[in-house]
Amino acid sequence: MCSAASWLQTMGPWLPALLCLGLYLSQETRAQNETFPRPQIIFESGSVVMVDMPVFIRCRGPKEAQMFMLQKMEDKDFMESEHPIWNEALFIFSHMKETMAGHYSCFYQSASGISPLSESMKLAVAGVIPKPHLVANPGPQVAMGKALSFKCWSDQKLDRLIVYQDQGLVPLMYRLAPESEIELFFPKASAKHQGTYSCIGFVSDEPLRWSMPSDPLVLTVSRSPSLTARIMGLVLPLALGTLLR
Repeated sequence: MCSAASWLQTMGPWLPALLCLGLYLSQETRAQNETFPRPQIIFESGSVVMVDMPVFIRCRGPKEAQMFMLQKMEDKDFMESEHPIWNEALFIFSHMKETMAGHYSCFYQSASGISPLSESMKLAVAGVIPKPHLVANPGPQVAMGKALSFKCWSDQKLDRLIVYQDQGLVPLMYRLAPESEIELFFPKASAKHQGTYSCIGFVSDEPLRWSMPSDPLVLTVSRSPSLTARIMGLVLPLALGTLLR
């Protein structure tokens, strides 16, 4: 029996015949059809999406595309279709679910046939494992030029941990964590280090299921006392001299 009721509703009465006659090709057969340009799949909402957040997946192809189809490689029953607007289609899912994590590809139907699959892309779900912990040393405030370190650890035996800054001025820091703990060291704190940091992680055996982010850590980088003293040593006499004129 040909399934996928959502497909049937959106693609018209000709689709059941297409499916049942076997013109809906397997992945292997489509991949061999190189006479059509390969489509492009784009995760508009990113490749890691928090549970319950919306997901936007775009599939882009040539102007000849009449219908775009999205499939999840791990689920043979998962298939979504959208008519193109110009040369692309946008697939919208209102809530990210744990079952949606997986490898996605798309392809398109034209008057001449069916395209090969796009590149396969991984979609991970975050927020399904309890959050790790994050602290800064010497603390949430550090003097410019002084040593700075972050420590992230988990009670859930996460062996992959990532520390990231909201502004993105400091490169995302990914580390192996055999003991569910990492420490990151910066010899000299600078203005770019100021910002809000979080830590997130996953288990290497299940790389598409991520934790909740840690509680945010707001780091302030202040001028060092010696630098502040030197500046005041220059500014104060000038200000006093102005008053004495």
